[in-house]
Amino acid sequence: MKRHNHSWRLRMGASAVFVVFGGAVGLCAGAAPQNAGATSGPADGASMQEHYRSAVQLQASGDVARAKVQYQAFLAEALDRIASDRAQAGEYAKAVPLFEQALVCDPQDNTLRAHYAEASLLAGDLSKAKHFAQQVTASEPKDAKAHLLLGRVLLKMNDNRGARREFETAVALDPNFDDGYALATADLALADIKDASSIFREMQAGLGDTAALHMQFGLAYGNADDPEQAIQEFRKVIAKDPKFPGAHYSLGASYLRRSGDAGFPQAEAEFHKELAYHPNDFLSYSQLGYIAMTRHKLPEAAADLSRAVQLNPQDADSFLLLGQIYSELGKRPEAESALRSAIAVTRDPSRNHYQIRGAHYQLGRLLMESGRKDEGMKEMKISEELLLKNKVLDKANVTGNALAPSAFPEIAPTPVDPQLAAQVNAFEKQLGPAIADSYNNLGVIAAMEKDYSTAAADFEQSAHWNPTVPGANANWGRAAFAAHLYAKAADPLQRHLAAHPDDESARSMLGVTQFMLGQDSAALQTLQPLRGHMDAAPALALVYAKLLVRTGDVQGGIEQLRTLEEKNPNSALVHQALQQAYATNHQPQDAEREGRIYQTLTSTTGPAAQPGKMR
Repeated sequence: MKRHNHSWRLRMGASAVFVVFGGAVGLCAGAAPQNAGATSGPADGASMQEHYRSAVQLQASGDVARAKVQYQAFLAEALDRIASDRAQAGEYAKAVPLFEQALVCDPQDNTLRAHYAEASLLAGDLSKAKHFAQQVTASEPKDAKAHLLLGRVLLKMNDNRGARREFETAVALDPNFDDGYALATADLALADIKDASSIFREMQAGLGDTAALHMQFGLAYGNADDPEQAIQEFRKVIAKDPKFPGAHYSLGASYLRRSGDAGFPQAEAEFHKELAYHPNDFLSYSQLGYIAMTRHKLPEAAADLSRAVQLNPQDADSFLLLGQIYSELGKRPEAESALRSAIAVTRDPSRNHYQIRGAHYQLGRLLMESGRKDEGMKEMKISEELLLKNKVLDKANVTGNALAPSAFPEIAPTPVDPQLAAQVNAFEKQLGPAIADSYNNLGVIAAMEKDYSTAAADFEQSAHWNPTVPGANANWGRAAFAAHLYAKAADPLQRHLAAHPDDESARSMLGVTQFMLGQDSAALQTLQPLRGHMDAAPALALVYAKLLVRTGDVQGGIEQLRTLEEKNPNSALVHQALQQAYATNHQPQDAEREGRIYQTLTSTTGPAAQPGKMR
């Protein structure tokens, strides 16, 4: 495929590049080109503040329509920011509902869609990432970043040709390093070494012959399972800067990829060099532990792997190896602890061909040997289920042995970063009152427009963000009741009534809600204090009478219904209720009479026209 030369531009900045070699996953930080799509931390929030300030002013002036737009714009931006930061902190499950709420506020916001796609890609939720990335490219076909994002998603889904098409489009629109590098990785995934090498040469000519650039080239070749080319690039890195972060580790990993066990001496030397320059490189410790274990130097392997998990407590691979080593050394408590840790930190069981099944297998065997048969059988069953899911069977893994260097490395979902998560918590707490207020005001606006289902959803969100907002439960419950969302109305009405037992309106709504949900005893108890005040509310009196019948006081229900009949002789619903009550009380003639009256009334007016209709 012939491509035109481009004037490559470099986006400089701090970055982190995922490195995956030899079955281990690591993060080599260095002066590499900036990754596209990274979500920045909280900014000054000027845009959000302006949206919120405008909404409040517009609402105060009576311009409700424009206030609504500004409240929604504020919420979309605020929720997007919190969700994106949650995803960056490794809390994707918490990010998803925030993204969804943001999209409710502004469903056509392509920036929001792109952030949701980025977060989904980061978490391995590829179908969702593809969905939103495609929405952005369809809406903005000239957006190079959108095509880059979609290409990355497709590449992760092994749609290499589709990914290359997107990367080619991105490069044509904006020939920067990120776009070109992504295109080269797609070429390598398609075994198009010639085009990838051509892109790298163009980049080197335009960006300079630097150690950082050759590091990127080496990583691309290494992750494309081309260790020979990777070795050449990493040697160039070291020649220019022997202390470049990750260079010696990556060269050692390439030796393992190329030669397997025969590459141990060369690889081991490089890992030690990496640690000499960067003593906290957990990847090098992990690989040294693997080599020592393979040589059956178990105490040495345990020491290296213990250091690896100390430096990176989210490293499931090292915990798995440690568990096997401790088991062979007869240290059962330590082995069990390491294996449980491996399982606990594994967020994606399918990673590296369901490698974690080995931990379940070994743990099951240890538990059974220690007399905990039921626990052991449970772990064995999990191991068997994971084995069935794996299309590429590895006999070594079946018996719980360590993985050989992976030919197709996979990047695990981002682990939770407690420090960053704490920062997001603080940011969320700071924005919470304004978010709650915005939802509350949107709920009021929706209720004024008689859009009660939307109002209920808005009030629910307001109560979620700030349960102490005055009237939060009352607003939520009343709106849900008006929208006939009884399952949603019950809890907030109950909480409100507990705090305000004299609110007869809320009591009647809660009683009817419980009646509609089939909670007859609770409904009867709720409505009991209103029994003497139902003359002006025939619909409520009808509900109460039906409750008496349904809870066993049939005669009391019939008496109540007769009173209603006297006051509302043309109410078909009252006669229908009497028919059912008489039938329950074994009075067939009375039931038949009321049935005839009901049929006569409904044949002329229809039941929907009757006053007091509740169901």
